[in-house]
Amino acid sequence: MESCILLHNHLYQSSEILIDNIKKLLDKLHISIVRTESLTLDDKFLPFIEPISYFKPIITLLHKAHEEGQRVLICDTQSLLVVAKLLKKLYENSEFREAMNEACACNIDILNLENSFVFAPEIVFDAIKVAEIKQRRWESFKCAFVFDRELEEYIKESQILLRAESITGLKILPFFKNSYAYLLQSNPELAYKMAAMDYYEMVDCGIDFIITPNIGNFELMDKHTKALQDISGRDTAEIPLLFVPQVILALFMDTKAEFLGFDSHKIRPQML
Repeated sequence: MESCILLHNHLYQSSEILIDNIKKLLDKLHISIVRTESLTLDDKFLPFIEPISYFKPIITLLHKAHEEGQRVLICDTQSLLVVAKLLKKLYENSEFREAMNEACACNIDILNLENSFVFAPEIVFDAIKVAEIKQRRWESFKCAFVFDRELEEYIKESQILLRAESITGLKILPFFKNSYAYLLQSNPELAYKMAAMDYYEMVDCGIDFIITPNIGNFELMDKHTKALQDISGRDTAEIPLLFVPQVILALFMDTKAEFLGFDSHKIRPQML
């Protein structure tokens, strides 16, 4: 299997839980990581940041990965959306493309950029087929899987949820929602109000936990759980959020809650 460059989106402190677990999972699956690159990415920033300086490090990373015969491994959906919007802008705007060529001091090949990254679940679900795991270990559990609204078509076409159900045994309820974590700095009360509506909508479906590949969702719904509870007037929030690699790592029989970093969650999962 080809080696990868792990992209660490350090937008929120919660990303440390995701990056720690994805490293552990990749090690279990014998997927080689040559290095980790850190960026701060969220497409909600784009209207407020000069696009050339914002996109330059992303193009530089993807271009270098292609030259080295590697791929950038993206494990959060905020990063995935930024890269998708970058490629769309390169295709549709020739002036922007020329400006990025000059800024990056390279001749950008969009097709090469497209082939130089992969969303982590795609390679994880392929590699897990030959791993020694307890298939369908989550058979008795029901969860909500909350994705960014803009990714609904991609998620359905890629059949990520069907593959996840097949491997884990989970009963998955998909939710496609906007993330409001970006409002934490400018309008936290609105962020809490909107997140509480989404959180309790999922909770009211009788789920055991929530899975998210969006670090903003985790930051808002886990780290600020008391604020969500207070603003909604609901009882104590007890339904935990998990990142995808935590759910997959739990399929390995030697996995313990401490190994997954459950003690770093504000709403501590009790499943293991």
